[in-house]
Amino acid sequence: MSNINSGAGRFISNEEANQFKGAYEDRKKKQLIPEQDTVRSEFFGSNNLQKILDQPGCVGIRVYHAKRREKVNGTEHLVPRVVLVGVDKNGDEILTLTEPVEAGMKDMPAGRDGQLADGPLCPPECNKVGKGG
Repeated sequence: MSNINSGAGRFISNEEANQFKGAYEDRKKKQLIPEQDTVRSEFFGSNNLQKILDQPGCVGIRVYHAKRREKVNGTEHLVPRVVLVGVDKNGDEILTLTEPVEAGMKDMPAGRDGQLADGPLCPPECNKVGKGG
């Protein structure tokens, strides 16, 4: 049985999640990377995530770890990022995002590239980390 299915992954306890995140942050500290330059997370809005999930045949989202040169606090760094793309039940990526046809439109809308990136990073967008747990 393939691990590529709509139930892939598991929910973990807050304690286990904190261990995962803590190990990452500890490693960055040992590398002497200043806390303000350590990317801890990247946010993506529910509307964009839903657009990926609504693609025909999509059973989930693949997350690619990536890096790109960006200015952080006025200095250029190689910044960790993620790229999200929809995946079908065969494990094939859905690279074209198709928008639903609006009522009254006679032509099918053109697809557009469907890989999601460039969410706000934490830091600085992390003033609510840990809420709701």
